[in-house]
Amino acid sequence: MTGVKSTDQAVLFLYGDVSLVQALKSGTLPLQDDLTLLSPYIDLDRWQGRGAQVVTVQEFDAELARDYQRLPDNIRQLLSFEAFQAQADKLAETIRARVLAKRQPTDLGYNKSRLDKIGFLRLFSSALSHFGWSALAANQSGICVALNSRSPMFLPTAGQPVLLRRVSYGADHEFAISPNNPLPGFFCDHAEHRARDEWRVAYARTAASAAEIRLPKNAVSQIYTAMNTPPMVKQAVQDLVAQDMRYRQVQLFQVQPDTLRWQLSAKPFALP
Repeated sequence: MTGVKSTDQAVLFLYGDVSLVQALKSGTLPLQDDLTLLSPYIDLDRWQGRGAQVVTVQEFDAELARDYQRLPDNIRQLLSFEAFQAQADKLAETIRARVLAKRQPTDLGYNKSRLDKIGFLRLFSSALSHFGWSALAANQSGICVALNSRSPMFLPTAGQPVLLRRVSYGADHEFAISPNNPLPGFFCDHAEHRARDEWRVAYARTAASAAEIRLPKNAVSQIYTAMNTPPMVKQAVQDLVAQDMRYRQVQLFQVQPDTLRWQLSAKPFALP
């Protein structure tokens, strides 16, 4: 495929239906707030309940380390933490019971009230994602936009926290909020979806930025249309690049089925 490397993380791809063209005209991108994509895992407390709660690896290891530090100094001098850790199976039930006993009703899973305060974009490492085109671009009838991941739109500013991360697939549950895990659960997905190679960017929702994010200069480098993109939408994209100074350097591509394999391919096309 000309013009794009699917593993180039400097470029990330946003899929959308035809309304995305109008957003480009206004110099913005609409933010999502529907967290259904995290279900049913984000609702772990609803399905498991307190009696069946899991103790995460993170919680177990932290409690085990505390147990080791409680040992008398003379024992710790003879017993390394690694050797103590090797006996963890004998302590598992005790540690699990202790962790659960410390939990408050508000700690029975992921902090959904924290997630309700963000707007987000779903981004992908390729412009040839079957999922992106079928599910997010309305069955190949929308468009795909290449975004420069080093653009200011992905950088935090005073009063506007921004967090861009690659999705982790099939990861352990980690409920605790920390600098390494500021939005527990948000950057996670089922292992079956690993091939999507998705990224997500979260923005703190304020009155000024609840529904959209403004596109900085040079944030967009490429625009893709597909098999079912209506001719009038394709024309609107061409007009946008030809007439709007903000997009004069943008390259245009057409996505279609590959002639050799069950996959998508793309070819560039020039303005008439």
